[in-house]
Amino acid sequence: MSAEPPTIESLQRHIAALQARVAELEQSEQGLRVFKQIAESLPDGVVIISLEGRITHSNAAWVRMSAYADGGVGIALAETVIEEERDRLPLVIEQLMTQGTWRGDWTYLRADGETFPGQVSAFVIRDDEGQPQAIAGIVRDLSEQRQAEEERVALQEQVIDAQRAALREVSTPLIPLADDVVVMPLVGAIDSARAQQIMEVLLEGIAQYQADTVLLDISGVRVVDTQVADALLRAARAVQLLGAQIILTGISADVAQTIVHLGADMGRIMTRANLQEGLRYALEERAR
Repeated sequence: MSAEPPTIESLQRHIAALQARVAELEQSEQGLRVFKQIAESLPDGVVIISLEGRITHSNAAWVRMSAYADGGVGIALAETVIEEERDRLPLVIEQLMTQGTWRGDWTYLRADGETFPGQVSAFVIRDDEGQPQAIAGIVRDLSEQRQAEEERVALQEQVIDAQRAALREVSTPLIPLADDVVVMPLVGAIDSARAQQIMEVLLEGIAQYQADTVLLDISGVRVVDTQVADALLRAARAVQLLGAQIILTGISADVAQTIVHLGADMGRIMTRANLQEGLRYALEERAR
């Protein structure tokens, strides 16, 4: 028994359904074109990776980043990162499969052998039933950011060095008073770092100014302990090794008592009551 021929109404319904499906497909295709244009316009790289771990699609930005003419389609994802970081991949894939997303940094390996730092945001692409179909990654090249950070750090270090040098000049100034005579007035506390700084500035100043007499004025140093006394002794010995004479000025009564109590051997250091007396002595010695 032959089937009944379709009626005009059924044919019309079938045609309407086909037209609706075509319109749906056209709309879907247009949406895909829009998304593709967006992906191609992004400054960040977009990579689609199969569940087997190979690149299947990429945008123009990734092509530029990776230096692969076709974006590396067909190659394993592991080949796009440096060897030292490939051991991390299984853990990342496991997190992606369990949590759906992952974000972190990689050092990428370009086709020409060069490398670049990148930040990737990855997520799992699933079908309508929720089954994973692929992995998508959005990669941002951090080269310029890292370079800017390195330049900022370098500039900061230069500023710190300049500040340190300025503080050094302020905290341990060496002033030429006359031919072959320099003075270093000290103010404030003296710790181990500043004691070493005093030594360095004194020795450099003697060499720079060809000085044969150094006036070390401590009238601004209120506390003299064993460390300070030891620093003064070492500075005196270092100055004498260079063939110059050191004159210690500005010792207050309290400081003198402290030095005596500490038992510091100050016998090798010439002392004067104040800076004026020290300078007068130095000039008289030169005149002889």
